[in-house]
Amino acid sequence: MIDTARLNRAAQNILTRSFNLRRDQNLLIFVDAGSLDVVEIIARAARELRISTNALFVPRLMQSEMGVNESLPLPTEAAIRESDAILSCLSDLPEHLAYRMRVLHASWGRRAKFAHAPGMNALLLGTVDVDYATIGEQAQLLSLALILGKRLEIITTDRERRERRLNVRVGGWEYPPGINDGTIREGAWSNLPPGEVYLVPRDADGQIVINGSVPGKVLGPTDEIVLTFREGKLVEMQPDECPVAKHLRETQFAYAERRGDANWSNLAEVGFGLNPAVQELTGIGIIDEKKAHTAHVAVGHSAGLGGDVESLIHCDMVARKPTVYVNGRLIMKKGDWRINESDWRLDHRTVTIPVGWWESVGTLARSGARIERESGRLTCVWNAGRGRWDSAAVGVEQTARLAARVYDLLPENGIPVGKGRVVALAEQGGIPPTALPGLFWVMLQFDLIRAGTVREPAL
Repeated sequence: MIDTARLNRAAQNILTRSFNLRRDQNLLIFVDAGSLDVVEIIARAARELRISTNALFVPRLMQSEMGVNESLPLPTEAAIRESDAILSCLSDLPEHLAYRMRVLHASWGRRAKFAHAPGMNALLLGTVDVDYATIGEQAQLLSLALILGKRLEIITTDRERRERRLNVRVGGWEYPPGINDGTIREGAWSNLPPGEVYLVPRDADGQIVINGSVPGKVLGPTDEIVLTFREGKLVEMQPDECPVAKHLRETQFAYAERRGDANWSNLAEVGFGLNPAVQELTGIGIIDEKKAHTAHVAVGHSAGLGGDVESLIHCDMVARKPTVYVNGRLIMKKGDWRINESDWRLDHRTVTIPVGWWESVGTLARSGARIERESGRLTCVWNAGRGRWDSAAVGVEQTARLAARVYDLLPENGIPVGKGRVVALAEQGGIPPTALPGLFWVMLQFDLIRAGTVREPAL
């Protein structure tokens, strides 16, 4: 039975929390036959808020016929250009991926906020009725672990109680994680429902038990499948002739192979769900990957998520109740979060600094990384894929506030300054020298500074 109140709250969340739209701003919705009902709900909520709304109906036949290098019609481009926010509710089928991506690409650089909700229906809309603030706090902490860590290990157990381990090399600041907490920056995009932290792996080897869902299919107790990855590629499915393996080949992999896609087996994504409103798996990837207490892997397309692999598919597959370690530290046990905040939310007063590091520093300079200030705190901002920007405070509250003051002592142009000069300026500003080693070490972990050795010339 449809919970009308829940759907209305979800629509309000999209308009006021995801898009933060104000009265008389413009919302454009892409809709097809599968999403007409929910678009009515969202449009009605927008009208109550005095938000101008237009819907563009795109038949699925037109979506499937979109060529790889084909442009959108000029009226469609014009509608995108004039919008403050864009909500895409188009089909989630693989044959419609090219059109979905073309709509997304057309929005980049327009300064509009873009929400990607492929396959939007009442079930999906209902999962947007969730506490954005709680998801945001969990996502921030998890993202810090995936940025500051180097090694990710996911342990899943098959029905014969054998542990399968997938070892993932994490890319740090070269391949930073993406945060989907539901909020969208101006000129950026995210997908709905909220509730996910994901990364594009540098590499991965090992096995993972998929016992939750795959696109179009929820797995029962006897339906699990074991995926084997080598050097970041899917090389084997076990049992090879089981119904789940056949389903994946017929609905996902064969589609890509028939079109000459050599990248479909690429491990494109590893992610973790945080959304408690997703109570049951559905077989709809964009919902299932957000379910709390799960992990997921995806093969195929990683471009747009921070990777550089183009594919005709993006196939999400969900594992229930995994155990997860980052750098050997437990962050999840059988689906329950065990992440220790002090391991990843760095404190300049207690952080472990390598012996002799501060003594070896001769110069200090800004790295050129993007930063912001939020209520006096220094915040690191990173690109989690084209059109996706995420951020996190640089350490605990006191560290982030002091880091903002110390960071201002360094020239904006990135020219190195002698450590002695920085220490003197900090003392003049009331920051004790004893705090500086920890502060600069924390900023170094966030890639905000460059520390030269004592042999380098200083200003």
